[in-house]
Amino acid sequence: MKTRTSFIRALLLALALLLPAAARAQGTGSLELSVRRNFGYSGVGEIQGSFRMEAVASPDDVIRVTFFVDNTIVGIDPEPPYRVDFDTADYPLGPHTLLAEGDRANGSFVTSEARQFTFVSEAASWDAAKRILGPIFSIVLGVIVLAAGLATLQVMLGRRNPAPLGKARQYGLMGGTICPKCGRPFGLHWWGMNAGLSKFDRCDHCGRWSLVRTLLLAELRAAEAAELKSAGEGKGTVPELSPEERLRRQLDDSRYTDQSP
Repeated sequence: MKTRTSFIRALLLALALLLPAAARAQGTGSLELSVRRNFGYSGVGEIQGSFRMEAVASPDDVIRVTFFVDNTIVGIDPEPPYRVDFDTADYPLGPHTLLAEGDRANGSFVTSEARQFTFVSEAASWDAAKRILGPIFSIVLGVIVLAAGLATLQVMLGRRNPAPLGKARQYGLMGGTICPKCGRPFGLHWWGMNAGLSKFDRCDHCGRWSLVRTLLLAELRAAEAAELKSAGEGKGTVPELSPEERLRRQLDDSRYTDQSP
């Protein structure tokens, strides 16, 4: 009789131990786990910084989702959207397994596919980012420099743009000078080459290059007046112009002509 009672007790204990396992049996359905970056680095299988795990359940009878990094619970979310944030700095560097497990209303559960990531250091993430972005920045910078160089070369080697004799010029921040070849004042260019106290620059009027120095505005205005006076006396000369340049000069002149009747 005593032996029979002990057997029954052992059977009931075994059933009690098995019932929770039966209640936790894996059911049908799916749980999709995604990992999104909040802030940090994300490479091919490598992450560093603040991230978020999100889970989408199907069917929708999941009552809570538990998120894991390896076998450690990161957090439990009882309401959709199911998600939890974590920081890779809270875990050792190296490979880790991310997983989500959803408890269903009927007592069963569904598990997501495991996601494998390697948690890397901040220094390693910067090195990886530089390897990726370095060539891109180099290409972009090269295109900018090439475009700027071609634009500057076009300006430097472009056609002459002589102003009407005696016209008041705007010399800008770079100041102005007088061309030693044609004797006409012109504004210095930012792309002119510095040569100590002088500058190797190209005259807008005759198109020739010379070593020049910045002059006072009074000297430049005097040169403008002198060329206008010289032109009035029939002594002024202007470098030979092409038909297009001559037309452009006529258009410039017309802007300063009194149009009143």
